[in-house]
Amino acid sequence: MIERESEIKELYDLKHKNDNEIHKHFDYEKNLITKMFPKYVYQNINMYNFIQKMKDQWIWMIESVLPIKNIFNYTVNKYYNKHNS
Repeated sequence: MIERESEIKELYDLKHKNDNEIHKHFDYEKNLITKMFPKYVYQNINMYNFIQKMKDQWIWMIESVLPIKNIFNYTVNKYYNKHNS
């Protein structure tokens, strides 16, 4: 999310057009909420709405910490997230 919003959309799409085919990493934007909470939490509509509002903030928080892995590796972009770990 951070990297995508910091670049021009067309350039980002061009750089990452093959990402889905080559690297299979965990997609925080789509799967974070389903992995964090049990299914019965979604039955309460108020709780579900609250979780959906907080989702973007949680994703932003996680992605803001990920560049620390690359902080001393000057050969890669700081938002490079194709690590095995």
